[in-house]
Amino acid sequence: MKIIMVSNEFPPSIGGVQTHVYELSRAMVRLGHSVTVITRLFDTLLPEEEFMDGVKVIRTKLSNNHWLYDLKLHYLLMDMIKKEGYQAVHIHGMRPLKACKKLGVPVVFTNHTSSFLKRVKQGNKVLEKMRRQLMIADTVLAPSDELVEATLKTGYSGAVKFISNGVDTARFFPTSSNVRIKLGIPESAFVAVLARRLVEKNGVLYFAKAIAMTKREDLHVIVAGDGADRAAFEQIINEAGCEDRVHFLGAVNNQNMPEIFSSGDVSVLPSLMEATSIAGLEAMACEIPLIGTNVGGIPVIIENDETGILVEPRSPAALSRAMVKLCEDRGLAKYMGQKSLEKVQKEFSWDVIAQKSLEAAFL
Repeated sequence: MKIIMVSNEFPPSIGGVQTHVYELSRAMVRLGHSVTVITRLFDTLLPEEEFMDGVKVIRTKLSNNHWLYDLKLHYLLMDMIKKEGYQAVHIHGMRPLKACKKLGVPVVFTNHTSSFLKRVKQGNKVLEKMRRQLMIADTVLAPSDELVEATLKTGYSGAVKFISNGVDTARFFPTSSNVRIKLGIPESAFVAVLARRLVEKNGVLYFAKAIAMTKREDLHVIVAGDGADRAAFEQIINEAGCEDRVHFLGAVNNQNMPEIFSSGDVSVLPSLMEATSIAGLEAMACEIPLIGTNVGGIPVIIENDETGILVEPRSPAALSRAMVKLCEDRGLAKYMGQKSLEKVQKEFSWDVIAQKSLEAAFL
């Protein structure tokens, strides 16, 4: 099958949508399909066309004017379908939807983002606008039950199906790591990894408060991420006097994350909104358990007291108790890490997710 992926966001920029589109595309190629990604050219230093792991990537300049954006993208897609025989279009993100109207091939839309959840709460007028946008798609896929429900709430009458995010188990697996040595973390320390953009929806300030109230000298935290809440995060840590045990790495290239996860004993997802977290799955694939909030798609990947610990959102105290529990019982943390690895390999490899996506949307 010849498939066009359409997404404004794509590597080398960093984020969950970017990772999803890239990994899903290359997994479909491994399954024998032909995939071309159409993405927006933000950086003129990047090539306008290239192949990445068998996936053809076309970066095109698109106007900020909505009418011109839709017009150019629509005619580009029509040209590819007519001249090159593409059989389906898979859209990621709401912005490209209108340009994909009346293409003459099946159109699927994956509903990724927390901003969608915010928009459905804005009243009937917004819901009707969203319904009209979504009706361009024949099928909607969503990586959490919460996003499935939000899609249905708009009044969209097409098929809506849950399909999880996935993880590249060929790249994320338990490995040796010298990250602790580089950061000066004692071998005996219990290390929690926060791999998040430091922004409000990810609940990172609640986690900062949890660190501040956890009075354990053997607890160290590695923060792999950056964002608008970093200064406030650092202020909470500094005021608590535990800055020597919290190690900020800033934004980290995804290629370097296996070594960082493998240096940890647990990974933390303090999110307020979340799909089936790619970062969470990557941590599990590196054989460490999760502490995560009971929101969105997180309960899909965390079996409470089996692959990790589920806690209520917006609760520093609950996050602290979970960290202390695993810090005091390293054997339990190890057991949960093993169960996490088993679950990911069985249910969440990108090849499994790609096949499910194809069956749900096109086959």
